[in-house]
Amino acid sequence: MILSVSGIEFAYNSRPVLDGVTFELHKGQILGILGKNGAGKSTLLKCLNGILQAHRGTVFLNNQDIRRLRGDEIARMVGYVPQRYGNEPLTVYDAVLLGRRPHIRWTATRRDLEVVEAVLSLMRLKAFALRPVNELSGGEAQKVIIARALAQEPELLLLDEPLSNLDLGNQVEVMQLMKRAVRERDLTAILSLHDVNTALRFADRFLLLKEGRVHAFATRETLSAAIIEEVYGVRVLLQEIQGYPVMVPWPRPFESQPLKEHIDAI
Repeated sequence: MILSVSGIEFAYNSRPVLDGVTFELHKGQILGILGKNGAGKSTLLKCLNGILQAHRGTVFLNNQDIRRLRGDEIARMVGYVPQRYGNEPLTVYDAVLLGRRPHIRWTATRRDLEVVEAVLSLMRLKAFALRPVNELSGGEAQKVIIARALAQEPELLLLDEPLSNLDLGNQVEVMQLMKRAVRERDLTAILSLHDVNTALRFADRFLLLKEGRVHAFATRETLSAAIIEEVYGVRVLLQEIQGYPVMVPWPRPFESQPLKEHIDAI
């Protein structure tokens, strides 16, 4: 087991955001966190890597309580890709090298440079190594931020909405590269996602949050349309296509009046 979360509670001022969140994750697993806006997905990720301190409950990484770890110790174990990141004038190479900061004492060693080169190759960024990050497309820039997290050589990778503002092609490429990195480096990954189908395709475990509580912790085999409906409040169908479940929204028709009358009323 790499991660054990027990009874996490957190509130902003007096507004509860997380309430008794509990789950465990093992090495090599990819967990997709799902739920409506405001369900607590981003807050949970920040509690997992110590950016936020849970008001109650515990988070253990490799049997170590993160409350007892220094920031650099956590950074050597956990790579974090935030939901928003400012444009940087740094080159791609230098931006990824910053991921080695938890390991560097005085100056970058040959080992640090080897790690950066390997990550650039893994994320297909070598051709962009000397370009400023703020001149890249959204998809390439997102790969740089993930590459920086991978350069930390973490055991646990946290990604908060890694596909925001990316077109379909870039979404697929980023997720494929992320999954490849997890498999090749034997990592564990947790992603907060809005797109249920992306989670169904690339994750193998699912944590569904509803109003800050764990509504379900499921696998592809146990995740049902009923669970998704209960979390999102929308009727859906789950169909298997080439071995993977695919969710199709299936809202109930307007029953009170014909569609044309409804449109006219609007």
